[in-house]
Amino acid sequence: MLDIKQAYAKLESSKEFKNKGYLCSFFMMSSIKELEGQPWQIGFYSEKDDKITSYIVSDSVKIENNDSKIFKDNNTKIYELKIDTIKTNIKKILKETNDLIKKYHETPSKIIIVLQKLEKAVWNISYITETFNLINIKIDASTGKIISENRSSLLSFKAD
Repeated sequence: MLDIKQAYAKLESSKEFKNKGYLCSFFMMSSIKELEGQPWQIGFYSEKDDKITSYIVSDSVKIENNDSKIFKDNNTKIYELKIDTIKTNIKKILKETNDLIKKYHETPSKIIIVLQKLEKAVWNISYITETFNLINIKIDASTGKIISENRSSLLSFKAD
């Protein structure tokens, strides 16, 4: 897995990169066993068009979604993620979150990683466990401090 700054630099220097809008997110979803080899999906938001363009960055770069509509409330703001404000390393963050979930006595099977700006840049890491629980941990991407953590049952999200 590339560090986000390496992935971002690789994207910027690629011929596939179309500088539309601003950086808004990094995303990755994987099984725990296959995490190391997974690519980043990097999103750029065009405020003018209210659309997002996503790139898949691994050994190569490709456009995943070009000018796609995004599903959001009209009042929801998509904030610009400034790469220079990210002072944490994903491998260190994952080590910390792996240590943290041990207190729940759960075995994670899948992971969803999102880096985005809310009030500040935040790592939003969700583990799906073998017992169908969701452990969500939010970490300040600048300081590395835990903002929140919680566990809930995926079965509690059933439709009415």
